[in-house]
Amino acid sequence: MRVRTICGAVWILLSALPLAQAAAQAPAIDALLGAPLPDAPVAAARAPVIAWSASERGVRNAWVARAPAFAPRKLTAYDRDDGQALSGLRLSADGRWLAYVRGTPSATASGQAVNPDNDPDGAARAVWLLATDGGAAARSFAGRDPLFSPDGAALVLGGAAGIECHAVAAAGPGWCAETLLKLPGNNSAVAFSPDGTRLLFTSDRGDHAYVGVLDLAAREVRWLAPDFNRDGSPAWSPDGKRVAFLRGAGARNDEKFDVTAASAFEVWTADAATGEGARLFRSGPRAGGYAQFAVEEPLRWARDGRILFASEEDGWLHWYALAPGSGAPNPLSRGECEAESAALADDGALVFAANCDDIERRQLYAVGAGGAAQRRLTSPEAIATDPVVAGEWIALLHADARLPTAVAVMPRAGGAPRRIFPAALPADFPVRALVVPKTLTLRASDGVVSHAQLFEPAGDAGKRAAIIYAHGGPIRQMFPGWHPMDYYYHDYANNQWLAAQGYVVLSLNYRAGTGYGQAFRTAPKQGPRGMSEYQDVLAARAYLAGRSDVDPARIGIYGGSYGGYLTAQALARDSALFAAGVDRHGVHDWREAAKGGDNSGLWGLKPDELDLAWQSSPVSRLEGWRSPVLVVHGDDDRAVKFAQGTDLVARLRERGAPVETLVVPGEEHLFLRHATWLQVYRHSADFFRRKLTP
Repeated sequence: MRVRTICGAVWILLSALPLAQAAAQAPAIDALLGAPLPDAPVAAARAPVIAWSASERGVRNAWVARAPAFAPRKLTAYDRDDGQALSGLRLSADGRWLAYVRGTPSATASGQAVNPDNDPDGAARAVWLLATDGGAAARSFAGRDPLFSPDGAALVLGGAAGIECHAVAAAGPGWCAETLLKLPGNNSAVAFSPDGTRLLFTSDRGDHAYVGVLDLAAREVRWLAPDFNRDGSPAWSPDGKRVAFLRGAGARNDEKFDVTAASAFEVWTADAATGEGARLFRSGPRAGGYAQFAVEEPLRWARDGRILFASEEDGWLHWYALAPGSGAPNPLSRGECEAESAALADDGALVFAANCDDIERRQLYAVGAGGAAQRRLTSPEAIATDPVVAGEWIALLHADARLPTAVAVMPRAGGAPRRIFPAALPADFPVRALVVPKTLTLRASDGVVSHAQLFEPAGDAGKRAAIIYAHGGPIRQMFPGWHPMDYYYHDYANNQWLAAQGYVVLSLNYRAGTGYGQAFRTAPKQGPRGMSEYQDVLAARAYLAGRSDVDPARIGIYGGSYGGYLTAQALARDSALFAAGVDRHGVHDWREAAKGGDNSGLWGLKPDELDLAWQSSPVSRLEGWRSPVLVVHGDDDRAVKFAQGTDLVARLRERGAPVETLVVPGEEHLFLRHATWLQVYRHSADFFRRKLTP
């Protein structure tokens, strides 16, 4: 027995060496996250100018560039990793002015902005206005959703009292009053008429919503075909005489929003002067819902008279066009693929991001005004998203497996994207150390096929520990490369870091996610109605356990938000299969989520579904929880209540389960500080090192 024990100890020591050596040689997570990370660019309507915000190790600033050189120029001088987001960027039509929102609303009742830096002076959300040539001092206003008038003389904002207006220069137009519109409901400015004399707005009143036109000179409101419906996403006709909008049914008394539901919608037009309207098109019974909230500006009116809209008419998210006088829409994007972010050029061409040539990635495509076949603009290996048209140029976000997300530009006439920001990667960015993830499919026990990316460490080290990563959402899709969304950009970096430390990492695109069609996204019995997507987690675990280079006894799991829910699900139900997990701000009790107040209540559960919701919750199976867990949560979380973490930790501690915690006071769901991401990743890596070592 003594000989056997000594031999066993030697085996444990030797098998742990490759992981320890890899961890010592792995690039630092700070280096992996050291490249400036830009948000999607915006463009001026009548000038070849683009702008974007970017985070450089948590320090966020606004940038601008002008064709043809597109040399980036920083407009702001913030210098702290304080977690104050820059969003809602808008350029005036001539590109001379930029407006943006700084700060994020808090989940608490304090009325302050999120303050993850825990600044004793607090934080505030405000709209900032500055000249892109630096010739005027920056000004700030309380409000949200900035919108410039066509002449750039006025800035319209959403405010506490309704819609407000502020002069851009010393003297604004006569109609520009601080309180421009004060009506019941949540009123948001959408667009000025082409001649700048009227303002198109939406008025959300809970169970119904209207589209209205405000005559700025006469100070009169005209409602467009008001009815017992939810109207929204309006757009002006090119001549400013009519307005198109989307119409859905009004809410029933027993209705709750259900993220998995599908419904019909209608395309309407109305006379902007009289308000009289007519229906142009009614969709199929399951074509609406997702497209109308997932796509920015899901309805556009082209200069050639066509009305463009996003829909799942054939079970995939696509763009369609209604020609003048025709009630039958023509598909612009085609195939078993998803067409998402899009830009409409003045000549009627539609540029959009889609996964039609590789369902695991995104490329840019263009369809001319004539409706010819879609033409791919970017290489299939790239990840290209969020296009905007700036004159004869297209600006976009561009990445691949090794090059992190950057702002790029390309001529509309053709040519490869040119990455302009960041102009160069930091000297310590470990581009050559990154692995190119492999894509694969997995079949669950019920026959559903899910998708994944596999990060394989370099070298042959025998049996390795492995980690499953589950994204959040669940309406998300991970790519085999750097992600355009901030949260998943960070997690892609972490997956690369874990692989560099010697782990086999599998990033799982489970059912209920996007990118693979409506049937995949609306899979039955998901989440609180039976957790069917957990079968995809088990399929991922079975795949890893069957690999010759993986030790089945050392498979962990981690994820955030919905991925945190799936992590807790795995540890609660199958501790024999999962050795450890990191649960970041996950949902643990669907009954509490059903009460609403955050994003976890979006499944529209009815009273007779609450028992099933409990049975589908991790907290209903705590008696089998044996594996160690690290629970991470910021306590100013607007998407998943901090109470979900508090409740789980209290229950686990009461049972004596092996639970560790990391609480980040003041932090939001998306982790707004660079320092928070580093803290979470380092803490998680240390946890996995201790728990997945033999």
